[in-house]
Amino acid sequence: MEFDFIPIFYSKIKEKKLSWEVSGLVSLNGNIYSLGSDSKLIGRIFELILYGVLQEIADENGYILQPSNQQTVYPDFTLMKNKEDNRKIAVDIKTTYRSFRKDGKPSYYSFTLGSYASFIRNGTKNIMFPYNQYEKHYIIGCIYTRNAQATEGQIYTLQELSKISVPYKEVEIFVQEKYKIAGDKPGSGNTENIGSYKTNKIDYLIHGEGPFSVLGIETFEDYWRGYPKYREENKNYTSLEEYFEFQIEKGNDYSMKKRLYTYWKNQHKERS
Repeated sequence: MEFDFIPIFYSKIKEKKLSWEVSGLVSLNGNIYSLGSDSKLIGRIFELILYGVLQEIADENGYILQPSNQQTVYPDFTLMKNKEDNRKIAVDIKTTYRSFRKDGKPSYYSFTLGSYASFIRNGTKNIMFPYNQYEKHYIIGCIYTRNAQATEGQIYTLQELSKISVPYKEVEIFVQEKYKIAGDKPGSGNTENIGSYKTNKIDYLIHGEGPFSVLGIETFEDYWRGYPKYREENKNYTSLEEYFEFQIEKGNDYSMKKRLYTYWKNQHKERS
């Protein structure tokens, strides 16, 4: 029976009834140090909470859970039967906070989905196991709202725990295959990271409705393998439209891909 990670993950989250609220760090003498709104720290908190979830999923389904041995090495977690397993599963945890427009609606959610200049090109750079040993690549996305009332570094006792403001609220979690939520632009202008598809509709992320969801994982990988690196002068393309033209100039028949992309754009005109 095929291991279907997405429904298993949602089922486990529902079963455990997790509390995402972490308000501070406890020292050995019982003092609690309040947390601020640093996004890296909050992201690490979500990773620690989800570690236990992923370990239970691994134990119950005959997998080994291997965390990344370095912060910069992809993925955060590998699910595998053994080290020789050629159907490994990559699980990366990504976190972002909501920002809001003047009309009160949320701005586009923005995730960085890993490098496009390392393992996706040479197969072994900054990755736990060779890229071709991974059958699936999943993103667990965590979205939260910052709590402006939270202060950093204040000291409380255990008896004062209820007085500490949690630095985030309104946590939403989703899981989806990476290529289905990827966009065609980097996550930021000066990095070599794949950016997520820009939308403020979380349902689009939950259901994986980015452009590569209709174009396929092979197109996703080919597109990002050839995307120009930061500061690279020779830019064959920087968008899907330019990518299709580039392929056509090379003599490849991308007419069906272009039609699929046009259909997708028409279906997703109202992304917000």
